[in-house]
Amino acid sequence: MRSPLLGDVTPMANKAPRLRNIPIIALALAWLVPGAGHVYIGRVGRGVIIFLTISALFWAGMAMGGAMTVDCDRERWWCVSQMLTGVHGLVGWQVQRAALRSVGVSPVTALRDPSRADKQLAEEGLALVAPTGTVARAYAGVAGLLNLMCIFDALVLSLMGVFGETAPEPMTEPAKG
Repeated sequence: MRSPLLGDVTPMANKAPRLRNIPIIALALAWLVPGAGHVYIGRVGRGVIIFLTISALFWAGMAMGGAMTVDCDRERWWCVSQMLTGVHGLVGWQVQRAALRSVGVSPVTALRDPSRADKQLAEEGLALVAPTGTVARAYAGVAGLLNLMCIFDALVLSLMGVFGETAPEPMTEPAKG
């Protein structure tokens, strides 16, 4: 069925019509807000679980490591994995930028003279120390890598045209003999 406002909609029994399944939208939503790609393809339960799990993992890392957990200037590979959490990584990066500005350290200074930047951050109690910094970055980075798998899952399900949760297989009793 074609609607001028919604485009292609598919009527479902006892359910509201849904928008056409567009894989690129599923991919973008899955990156931007973890779990949103699954919600888009009708897997709301999974989407909520993905959102809660990835959010908890990322923000546990931020709670452990503080503002300097997402450091895109000096920890590029960790930053790439953290940015896979979408809005969480972007917020974490802005928190780091705000923390640097609050102590008067520019990102350029942090790159050119890391010892001076670390000294200023340590004086303000913002510097990460081992092993806390490593663990904090690992939590936030693993959250991003986990979301990468969820992004891929939402994309593949969308490409396959799978919509909604699948019904569980009924349990059968073993044959008595």
